[in-house]
Amino acid sequence: MHRRPSGVTISAVILGIISFCLFLSGVFDITVAFLFAHNPQIALSAPGEQPPPPHLLSFMLGFIALMTLACAAWGLSTFVGLLRMSRWARISIMIIGGCVTAFSLLQLFGCVIAQITMKGFVPPPNYSGSATLVGPDQNAIQAFFFIGEAMCLCVAAIGIWWIVYFALRRTREAFTRVALTPALSSTAQLNPATPITDFTVAHPIDPVPATGLPVAETAPVAVVRERPISMTIVAILMLFAALSMLACCLVPFPLFFFGMKFGGWSGHVLLIAMAALYGVAGFGLLKRMHLGWLLAVGVQLVGLLNLLTMFSPPIRNHWLTYMRETMASTQSMMPTVPGGTQASAQMLQQKMMSAVMVPSLMLGVVYVLVILVLLWRARWAYKSE
Repeated sequence: MHRRPSGVTISAVILGIISFCLFLSGVFDITVAFLFAHNPQIALSAPGEQPPPPHLLSFMLGFIALMTLACAAWGLSTFVGLLRMSRWARISIMIIGGCVTAFSLLQLFGCVIAQITMKGFVPPPNYSGSATLVGPDQNAIQAFFFIGEAMCLCVAAIGIWWIVYFALRRTREAFTRVALTPALSSTAQLNPATPITDFTVAHPIDPVPATGLPVAETAPVAVVRERPISMTIVAILMLFAALSMLACCLVPFPLFFFGMKFGGWSGHVLLIAMAALYGVAGFGLLKRMHLGWLLAVGVQLVGLLNLLTMFSPPIRNHWLTYMRETMASTQSMMPTVPGGTQASAQMLQQKMMSAVMVPSLMLGVVYVLVILVLLWRARWAYKSE
């Protein structure tokens, strides 16, 4: 029996701890969602503001809990697969590593933007009577952001390590050796000197028909195309995007698409249609279908055009107005705070939105371009017969 490499064991332990923490977080979110569902008066609205939509907060927490539990189930199943040295687990942890790296770098980007925005931020006058609010300690805030950025880098380093380590040749061979290890059925196989007396499994060898052709001229064996690992990652991302679009149908906010707001039934129809396209594309990529590859390229091009339209100043200002209205509609779900503190928080949110918009759009464009490059490089696996 082949020994499991120490790197696989360490990776399995780290993944198991993270998955167990995600499981506990999902259970906690479900508990809080049930608490808000049975006691909606907990989410008090501020005086003069409209009450929050019924069960909106419980739905949002429930959706986050389901996503967290799904990630925990994925991680725990991969943890078991790594301990058993299953070949699918190697690919699974590489996909998990890519997702962990991407999310950690996005959080790092958000921390950097927030750190730049908070630097030198002065709260507005306090409406309760005093002249100004006491400004926050900038040194403490900068230290807090540095700690958060260091944690994001550490998590991203773990994800990159999983991608690189499980792509190494010796790691692949370790999983292959375990999968090809023959099962020993008798002690005669352990000792070659022992004569074999069990012929119950012996079968006569069929004679090779005389074809008159030399061995070199036999029919070539058909080459089976394998799905690239990059296409497995892209397919999972597209299936996840399809599920997210379906979940957005339950959120009482309009859809912002190509500089226009789609609310009500029109927004639901658009979300369902996009979710169907993304779902068919992801399923087609997994099944190595040419139609799935074409749909994947098509929806990514549509997404790229949608992002490029956001660079237009009128559409960008329209989007900022839309985000302010959306945040104002959800402000009633937050506990009531003093006027000055609430105003400073709103100003800080608006300042951060304006600062993060263009860099976020650029990251989105880079993300879509990377997906398109991966799709183009893997086109050989999806050629129509």
